[in-house]
Amino acid sequence: MGRTVDEAATTRIEVLSRRPDLGGWEPPAPWHQRTGFWVAIGLLLVVVLTPIAAIASYQYEYADRIYRGVTAMGVDLGGMTPQEAERALSARAAELTGRQVVVRAAEAEWRTDWNRLGLSVPVAPIVERAMAVGREGSPLQGAAEQVDALTTGVGLSSEQRLDERRLGELVQVAAGEVDRPVRDARIELKPDLTVDFTSAQTGRTLDVEESLRRLRQGALGGAEAIELAVTAIQPVTTDEMRMPAKERAERILAGPIVMTWNDRRWTIERGELADLLRFRGGPGVPLIAEISEQALVPRLQSIATEVGQEAQDAMLDWNGGNPKVTRPSREGRQLDPISTAQLIVQRAAERERTIPLPVKVVSPAVDAAKLPEMGIKELVDSATTSFTGSVPEKAHNIRLAASRLNGVVVAPRALFSFNKALGPTTIENGYQTAFGITTSGEQHKTVPSVAGGICQVATTLFQPVFWTGYQLEERHWHLYWIPAYTSRGAVGLDATVDEDAGLDLQFFNNSDTYLLIQARADASNVTFELYGTKPSWQVKVDGPTLSDRKPPDPTPVTEQEASLPAGQQIQVESAREGFTAAFVRTVAEGGNARTLKLESRYVPSRNVTLVGTGGRSDGAPGAPAGLNRPVPGGRT
Repeated sequence: MGRTVDEAATTRIEVLSRRPDLGGWEPPAPWHQRTGFWVAIGLLLVVVLTPIAAIASYQYEYADRIYRGVTAMGVDLGGMTPQEAERALSARAAELTGRQVVVRAAEAEWRTDWNRLGLSVPVAPIVERAMAVGREGSPLQGAAEQVDALTTGVGLSSEQRLDERRLGELVQVAAGEVDRPVRDARIELKPDLTVDFTSAQTGRTLDVEESLRRLRQGALGGAEAIELAVTAIQPVTTDEMRMPAKERAERILAGPIVMTWNDRRWTIERGELADLLRFRGGPGVPLIAEISEQALVPRLQSIATEVGQEAQDAMLDWNGGNPKVTRPSREGRQLDPISTAQLIVQRAAERERTIPLPVKVVSPAVDAAKLPEMGIKELVDSATTSFTGSVPEKAHNIRLAASRLNGVVVAPRALFSFNKALGPTTIENGYQTAFGITTSGEQHKTVPSVAGGICQVATTLFQPVFWTGYQLEERHWHLYWIPAYTSRGAVGLDATVDEDAGLDLQFFNNSDTYLLIQARADASNVTFELYGTKPSWQVKVDGPTLSDRKPPDPTPVTEQEASLPAGQQIQVESAREGFTAAFVRTVAEGGNARTLKLESRYVPSRNVTLVGTGGRSDGAPGAPAGLNRPVPGGRT
């Protein structure tokens, strides 16, 4: 084996300096002759001075440069002077802010870069902070920062700045492109009768604040595309709410509507249809186009007047037992304006423009064609009353009324109305002013009255109707009893009528055959005869039972009457007692019986004479001819 260096050296020393053996003791060598000491000193100097030299060299080298390990914006700034670092960072900032970006809003699009949008990165503050790394604080703190930079690195943050003015300008441009008002669907009838349709439009508005927020966020992240915030505003009225009305309106106005009946034609032209057209509905609900029923009715009322006619019953003459027609029957025609308007409204939008009018045909109750089947074969009953001594005007009215009722036929199960059968009792219809009874509270008096005397006609017809047993529906009595109306020795069987006062004589032909009324009047009597088939029922009349008899006041009473010539005197009432007359009529047939309790209450009459004043009233009772109309008492 070889020897170590130390061993070799020791041997060498031993060979060169042999001395006498001093019993194992050697004196120590001087300190300057000790090799290990100097080696140790040298090593110490190396350890101490080498780092110092290295640090001094590092500090010298980076005296005006950025220490190693410092980075910013992805750029290694170590070893760069401030100018070099600023150039490097500026290039990097230009790269970052020059990135392309697409800004979208709805269908609009803008291509630009972040620099144009106002994005910038100040580099001077970054360079300043980079130079400060390892140079701030105490030397020990600075050294520690330098060591950290070398070992782990120091990354410096960058500050990005946005020009809000530029962002705002872009947003305003976008809003100008994107914003649009909301629009409801609507239709409009044009003067040329076309229907204009405007479709609905969804409104849009750019949300400025949200869009700015998105731009700021995109700038920080370097986004390549940004969608601005757009808010949609839905219309209240959609196309679906208006289009059906447009289409229906166009069909309504497609052409004139022709209404027909037989060979008659009435045309509603397109212009008139446009005037009648109505749109029903409102915002947010469907619109309905239709013809105004209310506006159409007046036109149809005019047509109904042209088309319509009353059904006319045949009138007959007994003709000695061989009845003949004196007035032919006629069908009636009726057009109901309201139901017709509804029909036209329903069909106005149809392709077929011709609409037959729904004219209703009304058959007459008494059809002349059925004369052989009417069963008019015998006299059923009759009555006669006298108007001897009546003023000429009353006699005229009696004869006129009798002539107008002569030949009237009452169909089986039909209701006879005296007022309806007679017609208007006016001066224009041929009647004259005679006298009638009127009341005021408990007072009554006889006054001039148009058609005075027709109550005697009603009375004369009422009596055979009563005795025969026909069913009475309405009958009124006079205020006081008139002896000329006595029937078969019985008092209390009279009738008074006045259409204006609502007084009528009505009876129901409750037989199975027709009833012919024959009336005639001579100089002093009026007679009514009923022809047909005598009913099979049995009639029993009990009465009259008279009660509540009140004597009259015989004192003569004179009253002035302006409607009479001056000095003319007419006695219009005679003093007679008042009383109540009661009848019980029983009509029996086939085990069934109808009972009628008929009661008439008459007040006492007076001896009244009217004296004419020739139109001068002087505050006296009475009125000019034609103005007085009798109320409940009727026309005598």
